[in-house]
Amino acid sequence: MKSIPAALSRCSLALSLGLVAFGANAFELRGFRGVAWGQGAEALGEAVVAHADGDLACYQRESESMLFGDSALNDVRYCFQHNRLVMVALDAAVDPKALALQFQRTYGRPDARKGQVASWGRRSTGARAELVAQGASAARLTLYANPIEPAVAQRLHKLASSDPAPRVVASAD
Repeated sequence: MKSIPAALSRCSLALSLGLVAFGANAFELRGFRGVAWGQGAEALGEAVVAHADGDLACYQRESESMLFGDSALNDVRYCFQHNRLVMVALDAAVDPKALALQFQRTYGRPDARKGQVASWGRRSTGARAELVAQGASAARLTLYANPIEPAVAQRLHKLASSDPAPRVVASAD
C-alpha cells in the first residue's frame, strides 16, 4: 500500500510541472492552413504571384477562406524566400481586439504587448506571430517561421503591404 505522503508528493510534482508548462506559454504554429513552414509554393495549390523581388515572392491562393474565426479578412498572402514558406500576412478590416481574441482562443495570451502591437512566440520558438493595429477598424496578423532574418522580414513586409500586381497564375513546379 502506498503512503499518502508519497502520493501527495507525486501529485504535487505533476501539478508543478503542469504549471511550469502553462507558464511557459509555449507558442507553436507549424504553418498556416495546410502549408507548413519551409514548404514550397506548390503546396498552395492554385495560386497567383502577388509580388516578387529577387529571392522573395508573395502569393495569393485562388480559393482562400476570407475568414479567420469570425473575423473577415481582406487579404491573405503567403510569402516565400528561396521558394520556402517563411511568412503569412493576414489583413482584416475588423477591430484589432476582435482579431486578437480570435488568435488567443487557440494560441493563448500574447507574450508581449507594446503600443499597438501584440506578439506571440520568441526567437527561440518554432514560429512567431505579431498583430499590429492599423487604426480602430483594421489590423494585420503576421505569422513568421523561425529563424527569419530581420532584413528578410522587413523586405517581406514591404512586399506583402504593397498593392497586388496583376494576377499571374503561379507555376506549381
